[in-house]
Amino acid sequence: MKGQYFSFDAIVGASIFILTLVAIFSYWYGVSNSIEQQQSTLAKEAIRIADILYSPTEVPYGTTVNWSDRHIVWDKVGGLCSGDTNAQDALGSEYGVAIYFTDKEGDNECWWYSSNPDEGAVEGEDYIYSNEIYRVRRVGSYLFDDGTTELGYVDIYVYNPYSN
Repeated sequence: MKGQYFSFDAIVGASIFILTLVAIFSYWYGVSNSIEQQQSTLAKEAIRIADILYSPTEVPYGTTVNWSDRHIVWDKVGGLCSGDTNAQDALGSEYGVAIYFTDKEGDNECWWYSSNPDEGAVEGEDYIYSNEIYRVRRVGSYLFDDGTTELGYVDIYVYNPYSN
């Protein structure tokens, strides 16, 4: 009789152990999926673009002095904002890109954005009309041509221009 009780206890214990493992794995699967959803493709693209802008090696779109001096050179920023280059094409993005450079006082500011020659295409600040948008703000310091530096921001907007 005692042998039957021990085998019954072993079956119940094994069943509880398996149910616990299934609950833990399903919880882990749900958590990992929600983390992946938070890191959407737009977010990854915005971070990739920020990394390009804050590196000196991406010619000609890196804007910092060098790896040991991470000041953003305002003359390089001004060249990007002159309108000669399309941000989306230059950065190799499949999404629309709008980048706003500004110092903390707002005295120096410029936009570098995607422009599309198609009639009615999303352009410039029209990213606000997209329902899929991701913004990354990076804080840095700008180096001006007179040698002075000032704190500022780089706001990177990555959007799907076709999601209207």
